[in-house]
Amino acid sequence: MSPSIRAFLAIPLPEQTRAKSLELCRQLAKKLPDVRWNRAETLHLTLKFFPAIEEESLEKIGEVMLSVGRFTAPFRVRMKGLGAFPNLTRPRVFWLGIEGDRPLRELHCKLDDDLEEIGIAKDSRPFAPHLTLGRARGMLANVGALLTPLQPGLDLELPVDQLILYQSRLLPSGAQHLPRRVVRFQGPTTQ
Repeated sequence: MSPSIRAFLAIPLPEQTRAKSLELCRQLAKKLPDVRWNRAETLHLTLKFFPAIEEESLEKIGEVMLSVGRFTAPFRVRMKGLGAFPNLTRPRVFWLGIEGDRPLRELHCKLDDDLEEIGIAKDSRPFAPHLTLGRARGMLANVGALLTPLQPGLDLELPVDQLILYQSRLLPSGAQHLPRRVVRFQGPTTQ
């Protein structure tokens, strides 16, 4: 049996959105030094995570991606609002929220259904679209007062026009994400 691989399906960020997200991380790092903020190469919007999958399954996932990509039209969402999981009083993961996330939820649902047909279990938790900015290294106090002043200026556009299957390698220097397959959305656009 071959060793299992960590992988995930994600929407990449265009350069301008990535740069603005990194600037936000830099601003937050000054106020919250006990958070490991994401690097440019690890910023993406995850749709589905595979903690341990066989190499052979990656080809099947690629086929599902092609099928979904053929029928999915490109669309746009807005990234607005800073938050934290599980909440602002006990933050562990800092994120940028998604406004008008219905098309992302529909895309996730379609992927989940099609992946289940090839033997990959559906997600057990509800899908909550967000862009992870950083993870707390330990327990932090309530951060609501720190995040509130940054809220008004946050309004980034995210074009959703492709899907990437990444392999994730955990290294001492941090995670390394290697693109294994890229599929552009080709479905008909409705105007």
